[in-house]
Amino acid sequence: MFAQRLIFPFVMLALLAFHLTWSVDETYSWWIIPPVMIGAAIYVFSPQINWWWYQRTPPPMDPMVKTLLGKYLPFYRNLSPDDKKKFDHRLGLYLMTVEWRPQVTEEVPPDIQGLIAACPVWLTFNREDFTFEKFENIITYPHGFPSPQYPEQFHSSEIFEEDGVIMFSIEHFMPGFLEPKKYYHIGLHEYSKVFIRTYPNENYPTIKSDFWQKLPQVNGLTKAKLEEFIGLNNLDPLPVAIVHYFVFPEKFGQVYPAAAKALTDIFGNV
Repeated sequence: MFAQRLIFPFVMLALLAFHLTWSVDETYSWWIIPPVMIGAAIYVFSPQINWWWYQRTPPPMDPMVKTLLGKYLPFYRNLSPDDKKKFDHRLGLYLMTVEWRPQVTEEVPPDIQGLIAACPVWLTFNREDFTFEKFENIITYPHGFPSPQYPEQFHSSEIFEEDGVIMFSIEHFMPGFLEPKKYYHIGLHEYSKVFIRTYPNENYPTIKSDFWQKLPQVNGLTKAKLEEFIGLNNLDPLPVAIVHYFVFPEKFGQVYPAAAKALTDIFGNV
């Protein structure tokens, strides 16, 4: 990180002053204080310093992630070169804002991190702010999992707002990302829920009573099939609508024209 590199010379100056104090003259002790104070200030403000620096010098995208996005995310593939740079830049910055907390496995592979991070970047691409400060912890499981909220139900994804946590089963996330027209995109689903909680005052569409009856016209999946894939009942229809707006924009607009217009006003054309 940039801030760590910035601290290094002040640490060396403090060590040099300490050495001179020990081996030459105690009057050099006064020279220990300035580099220590500056180094401490850099440490305290390191998140802001790193963010400032990487906004101007974006971290490089993992080549595998770039390849996967170009192959499996039509939105990314169809972007102009400048907008691809914007997407890459935002993805790298977003990865700096979250903490990964893998369960069962020791780490989350970089390609999976990148694909998960692509979800909020895609969702917020036409907005100024693309981070979610209240949800900076991502927990991953290799398969379906129970949780304190649903201790007896193995499910594929969830958010827990009190701890700022987003949870994914990689076994379910990957098919939804790689083949979103065949499997449900739980990455977009959970980040849609995060978006709604972050921006509760947006003019979201009114979900009518016939929403679930019409949904198979968009993707062929019933409410029961979606609940089976996620592993939870009583799904909120608004995140489901947002997912379908992103994955099936034309078909969604045909079946739910009023909802599509409202979502376009919020997210822009996708």
